[in-house]
Amino acid sequence: MPQKRRRSVITGVAAVLAAGLLAGGLALTADRSVDEPVIAEGPSAAGTTSGNEGVVVITRDGPDLPGADVLDGCASDDRQLVAQYDTDALGRVVLQCGNPSQGYEHIRVRHEQDWTEVLGGRGSRDWDDAMLTAVRTALTAPRSGYPEDAGDGKVCFVAPVSFDDGSRPDREPFVKVIVSATTDRVITAYPTRTDGC
Repeated sequence: MPQKRRRSVITGVAAVLAAGLLAGGLALTADRSVDEPVIAEGPSAAGTTSGNEGVVVITRDGPDLPGADVLDGCASDDRQLVAQYDTDALGRVVLQCGNPSQGYEHIRVRHEQDWTEVLGGRGSRDWDDAMLTAVRTALTAPRSGYPEDAGDGKVCFVAPVSFDDGSRPDREPFVKVIVSATTDRVITAYPTRTDGC
């Protein structure tokens, strides 16, 4: 169950920034180990920042995410949990099965082809392996300056994307993740050419 915030998103982001500045640097990035899973609870998977804080590093080979057992529940419950993330700026954020307007189903319907093009045949990963890796990194180890208020009760995260061999996607080298500030749910995540919200 998502944790409810008792303050506005902007106030929360400002508090995290202030705490980081008092400690001698920005605190919006987090150290992640190479063996840490992409999904905070559920199946383990490869895909980390590998020392590149704020940079999504997609492994070219690894387990299938989120797994058939997770997605099977989507057929009967659009609130089924696909993944959850503990973020410094927003607390607990969830990616649910969703519907055509938000969540995994929205991303699948609107952006599966975009994620498939990002992978460009590199390795054995599926589109949602890349997407889940990107969402996890953008939310749990964001770049300095993120998240940003995207208006209309939404918060935006952006991160550059690379592969574990050091190459980058040709056409869309960034990921944008939009989260609802009122429900703590991922609305969408898609590759983009632009480095900003």
